[in-house]
Amino acid sequence: MGKFTKDSLITFITRVLSLIFGLGTSVIIARVLGPEGKGIYALAILLPATLIMFCNFGIAQASVFYIGKKKYSVEEIFGNNIIFSFLLTIFTLLIGLIITFFFANSLFPNVAKGYFLLALFLLPLNFFLSFVNYILLGLQKIKEFNFIRILQNFMFLILIILFLLGLNLGLKAVIVANILSCFFGTIFLFFLARKIIGSPSLHFNKSYFKDAFYYGTKIYLGNIIQFFHYRIDMFLINIFLNPIAVGFYSVAVVISEGIWLVSQSAGTVLFPRVSSETDKKRLKEFTPAVCRNVLFITALGSILLFFLSRWLIILLYSEKFLDSVLPFQILLIGTVTISGWRILVNDLYGRGRPELNIYISLFSVILNIILNVIWIPEYGIAGAAWATSISYTFAFVSITIVYSRISGNGINDIIFVKRSDFNFYRNLMRLFKNR
Repeated sequence: MGKFTKDSLITFITRVLSLIFGLGTSVIIARVLGPEGKGIYALAILLPATLIMFCNFGIAQASVFYIGKKKYSVEEIFGNNIIFSFLLTIFTLLIGLIITFFFANSLFPNVAKGYFLLALFLLPLNFFLSFVNYILLGLQKIKEFNFIRILQNFMFLILIILFLLGLNLGLKAVIVANILSCFFGTIFLFFLARKIIGSPSLHFNKSYFKDAFYYGTKIYLGNIIQFFHYRIDMFLINIFLNPIAVGFYSVAVVISEGIWLVSQSAGTVLFPRVSSETDKKRLKEFTPAVCRNVLFITALGSILLFFLSRWLIILLYSEKFLDSVLPFQILLIGTVTISGWRILVNDLYGRGRPELNIYISLFSVILNIILNVIWIPEYGIAGAAWATSISYTFAFVSITIVYSRISGNGINDIIFVKRSDFNFYRNLMRLFKNR
């Protein structure tokens, strides 16, 4: 696990820095704009994020898979991904404009259309960032892949400090800061990719187009369902309650999702590793070891944060956000289980079996919606948190059973940490000291 451990550590450190920058940004926005402003911002950027999720067709993940299989040259994939990002931007922008002008009042009550129109500028930048940066991931250029994320988050924090604390601007300036940080990231990524890969081949490759869509759409459907799993509660809280409640809940979500650092780091590196792995014995033993250790570390972190939750939220966001404490504590349960799910789903993606996640995610999101509709009117944002944690746990239990049957591993090997795994922690400490 040497290279995997090293790459995972690099990714983990990157995500820690990203979390620090992201938390700093979130804290400034919340303290300056208050719960309502924080909620409106969360809803405004939710529109482009949703559109990108609906219209990316899994092209980024398909790039990783076909780079691992070495079926197409990297220059071809680079050029065709740029073409994809341009075409999908036009298509998605038209959908975004239709939603904003004709359906925004129904889908996003109490939020002005101007915020959504401004947020749509994020579409071309995020398409490019995703489609090109995943090529670096497929090449296992882990440092470069992670650097783009750090750069973008750092620039966003600097611009937020300038616009909100320095110039005392308002909510629109926050969205502009987000756009500018993506713009700087896009420019830097293009030149970095050219340096590593060479000039993109802008000749349209029909064969890659078919393969990318065939494989990508299987991941795409699962990603759409899972995105709803992550964010449908925001929609429903705004519909049943108001943007202020979204502001409280978004704080709980931001902090709880920060604990995903370990699983996101391992899962990011695992996907290209499994895609290119040819030794079946190593593949069988590798993923369970990663999964059970991720669960163990995430559970320890969640227990610690449960007891520190009130103090942490007051320290970061002030006493105005005390209503975020209870949903945050509840979400910690789902944080642990969804971390295990993320590891196993990346293994299935690498095996070329992404369709299996579609069924699991579909049932999970249906469960999530039903529980949210029942519990939000009755219990408020705490009900939304319970709905999310329960549906996350259902997804993890389901994918564990599926993965166990496909891989031939026992469930105990997947979930429960072993004495031999502590060698892994010693290796991590050595790597950390060497850094």
